[in-house]
Amino acid sequence: MVSNNVNLKYNMPSQPISQAQFGGVNPAMQAGIDAEKVKQSVDNSYIANRVKASEEANPAATLGLSLASWYLLAQSMDKFSKKCEGTYEQSILGRLGNWGDKTHNKFVSTSVGKQTAKAYHGFEKLWNKITGKSKLAYAISNTPTQGEWQWPKSTAAGLKGFLTMDTEQLFRYFMKPVDNVQKLEQFGYTQEQINKFADSIKGLKNADKTAALAKEELKALGVKPESIEKIFKNEGISGLNTYANHVKASKLGFRNFAEYEAVTKDSLANVEKLYKALLKADDKMSITAYRKSGSIGKINAHLFGRKVSIPELRNKFTATLGKGNTTKLGRFLPKAFGYFLEGTTNRFAGGKLAVLMQAFIFGDMLANTFIAPKGQKIKTFTERFVNDFSYFLAMPLACILMHKAGGMKYTGLDKAGVEAYRNALKEFNAKAKAGQFASKAEYKEAKKALSKMLKADVKNPVTKLFKRIGRLINIGNETRAAYKSNTKIFNLNFLRKIPNFLKNCAGVPLRFAIPTALIIPVVAKVATKGSHAIFGRPDKSVLDEEKEPEEVQNTPQQPQNQNPFAPQNQQQIVHNSPTNLINMYKNGQTYQAPNNVNNNIDNSSSGKTEEKADNGKVLEPVRTYIPSPLGVQIQGEDQSAGNAALARADAAERKAMETLAMKW
Repeated sequence: MVSNNVNLKYNMPSQPISQAQFGGVNPAMQAGIDAEKVKQSVDNSYIANRVKASEEANPAATLGLSLASWYLLAQSMDKFSKKCEGTYEQSILGRLGNWGDKTHNKFVSTSVGKQTAKAYHGFEKLWNKITGKSKLAYAISNTPTQGEWQWPKSTAAGLKGFLTMDTEQLFRYFMKPVDNVQKLEQFGYTQEQINKFADSIKGLKNADKTAALAKEELKALGVKPESIEKIFKNEGISGLNTYANHVKASKLGFRNFAEYEAVTKDSLANVEKLYKALLKADDKMSITAYRKSGSIGKINAHLFGRKVSIPELRNKFTATLGKGNTTKLGRFLPKAFGYFLEGTTNRFAGGKLAVLMQAFIFGDMLANTFIAPKGQKIKTFTERFVNDFSYFLAMPLACILMHKAGGMKYTGLDKAGVEAYRNALKEFNAKAKAGQFASKAEYKEAKKALSKMLKADVKNPVTKLFKRIGRLINIGNETRAAYKSNTKIFNLNFLRKIPNFLKNCAGVPLRFAIPTALIIPVVAKVATKGSHAIFGRPDKSVLDEEKEPEEVQNTPQQPQNQNPFAPQNQQQIVHNSPTNLINMYKNGQTYQAPNNVNNNIDNSSSGKTEEKADNGKVLEPVRTYIPSPLGVQIQGEDQSAGNAALARADAAERKAMETLAMKW
């Protein structure tokens, strides 16, 4: 069968001249397709596809569901906080940890438990052997780098970091002078007592109200009235507030206000001291934020306010630091539970405003679940829940892994060596910033001594390479301060700071990109596929990639070395005509040519006679096709007459035979 694209003059299949490509691929078309592929590769990135997966949800519905989620999460976590009060054993965290202790003790007594413990200790022994022989493995395992800013340090610390930051902020609220009567609830006042005191100061001037609040605060803290009046007489309100700071610090478990300031200056580094203070803190105390009296104050307190008791804080630290249980499972469960709640609500260690970020994720999740088809809703909800919150839950892990990799810069140093280097760096930076180096030569000598400490006499070229990678990851972090000249005229000190500034400009984005762009998406993807394995994959998944557009069939591309006379791809030749001879033969039909065609055909010109089968049906002769050796000759633009003639002769068998047998 000859296709509609057969060129009558040269008797071979062809494409329209405007689309034909001879001798290779059209460069302009090649460039266009490559650009499209680049766009597709960008659009098919994991994060881009995750965003596209939420485009169908109604924004108004998502907003409404987000606000509803925020309210429910904020209020429900208030209820949870109450469950964390009392003694540790009585709290929900302590009960979970105690159950873990009992389960662990039962499990280790079984044969499976014994084999598991044996395998675990065997792996631990093997890893210790590896780190004992490999300096690189030791550095990755035992001497990671550390962030210098509060946010990365706290994030890398996980739940301990989040809880410490929140506690530090709560302590600041507690230490502020009482500025409204509702804050007296921090010291155990009932609402009736608060209302009674509020009535007693009605009508006073603002200065008198402030003094009355300061006196009442000290009274609530247990200071005798005569002492309060004496302080006020000698030092005024500022004296009352200063004395209140010392008393408040002791109520929080610190020896005095100076110790409070020293510990809370870097709470994460002093977390053990912070916990010891909470063990001695007054259980009757609580810490409030965004709580005021009056109608508006009550609404504000309900929506945004916090009231955190000392026992609640203490129990959360006990669970997070693993101080309340004895077995691995017992220590793990309450900590993991707190970590999960923090990752999904931001309220294990945080206020109600922090819930808003999580609430919008819940809103998007619920909106897409509602529009999912019947039978897909559970799959959609579980998939999106796991996918969304694995990002938050994986952030500390990603930061830890990044700093573990950065620890390769310390290869060759043990823990004591790293600590010595950091102390030396701290002293060096303090001296440089104070301009205490007598000369630039002295500064350079001290700088060389630090570099020598960090190099740790490592000579293996492979190990050196990994040390350089660790230094690259840690660029801009733990830097050596620039030399500071004490010359008052034209000292160029501002120019000397530029290299460290540029290192920060390179290092900060790098250390942000490694966890967020490289590690977290992988963790989220693996977790999501785990959800698919358990609950099934929805038809519209967050992991779906946008399909590339199908190539247009009438503009196929050919390799440059392809034979222009080779037959066209069979998928591009369509034989759907109802008069197609091959199809008619298969269906047992006989072709009847139109009269105007039969009249113009000389049956003897082909030199062949018709052959009939036993059933009387006419058999089609075998056709062959030999391409012309002259090659393709491009004709003019107007081929309408030839194409029209071909269309009329397409179904005529004898005409096709005559055309194929023509000699040139």
